[in-house]
Amino acid sequence: MLIKALFLSLLLTLSLFAHQTALSYIDLHENEDRSIDLLYKKPLENSKAKDLTIHYPTHCAPITPKRKKIENGYIQESYRMWCGESALAKSRIWVEGMQSNDIGVIIKYESAKGSQDALLRASTPFIYIDRISSPFEVFTEYLILGIEHILLGYDHLLFVLALLLLARNAKALLLAITGFTLSHSITLACGILGIVAISVKFVEASIALSIVFLARELLSPAKTLTKAHLEIIAFTFGLLHGFGFSSVLSEIGLPHNDIALSLFAFNVGIELGQIIFILSLLIFYRFVQRVIRPSYERLKWLSAYAIGSMATFWFLERVVP
Repeated sequence: MLIKALFLSLLLTLSLFAHQTALSYIDLHENEDRSIDLLYKKPLENSKAKDLTIHYPTHCAPITPKRKKIENGYIQESYRMWCGESALAKSRIWVEGMQSNDIGVIIKYESAKGSQDALLRASTPFIYIDRISSPFEVFTEYLILGIEHILLGYDHLLFVLALLLLARNAKALLLAITGFTLSHSITLACGILGIVAISVKFVEASIALSIVFLARELLSPAKTLTKAHLEIIAFTFGLLHGFGFSSVLSEIGLPHNDIALSLFAFNVGIELGQIIFILSLLIFYRFVQRVIRPSYERLKWLSAYAIGSMATFWFLERVVP
C-alpha cells in the first residue's frame, strides 16, 4: 500500500504541475483547391490547461469560422484556411505554449504528395513541411512516446505492481514479466496493423477487470493456479493490454515510410518504462523494509484492497455511459 500510495502520489503531483498532461493533436489536410482544413484536438483531461497557439506563415488566413465541439474525449476546434497556391509547402509551423514537462503535440500534414507527421515538444516546437524525419529521429520520438505512455498508464502500472506482489520469487517475476511482454507485443502489432480489431471500450473495461482479478488473487491465502503459474496468467491478460497500447498508438499514428521502425521503437519504449517502474518499486521496497520495517503480509493485503478498489472504479467508469 505504501509503495503504491507514494508512486501514485508522485504521478499525480507531476500531472498537476504539467501544462499538457496528455497528447494533443493537430491535423492538417490540404484539399484539391489548395485550401487547408485544420483540426486541433485537446484531451478533455486538459480542459483547464491553456490552449496552444499555432503559428502559421504570415500569408495564411482563415476562410471559415472556427467551430468547437467535444467528441471522443477531445475538445475539438476546426476551420479552413488559405495559404496561397503553394499551400504550406516549404513552410514552418510553430506551436507556442508548450512547457518542458509537457508530453508533446502530434502534428500531421496530408496532401496529394503524401503525409508527414512529427512529435513536437518544448525543445523543438516546430515542423518544416516537406522535410522527412531521419530513421533515428523517428525511432527516438516513438521510443520516448512508449516510455511516457507506460509510465502515465496507471492501469498498466497497477497490473505490473500486482504481478510483482504475486510473484513468489525473482524467477517467477521474470517469467511473468516476460510472458506479459511477449503477449502485449503480439497484440500491439496485430491491433495497429489492423489484423485484429476489438472495441476500445471493451478492451479498457477488460483491462480494469484483469487488475481486479489479480487483486482478488492477492487476498487469497490458498495456492491458486494464478500463483503457481503466474506467467500464464500474465501472458493471457497481456493480450488485452496489448490492444490497449495499440489503441493509443492508432490515435498517434505511424509514419507511412517507417511503420515497422516506429512500431518497434514504441514497443521498446514500453518495455524500458516497465523496467524503470519495476526497478523503482524494488529499490523503494528495500528502503521501506530497512527504515519502516512493515509486515510484508499486511503491506500486500493493504495494496490488494487499494489496487482492487481503483480498478473497480475504472471498470465502472468505463462501462457506465
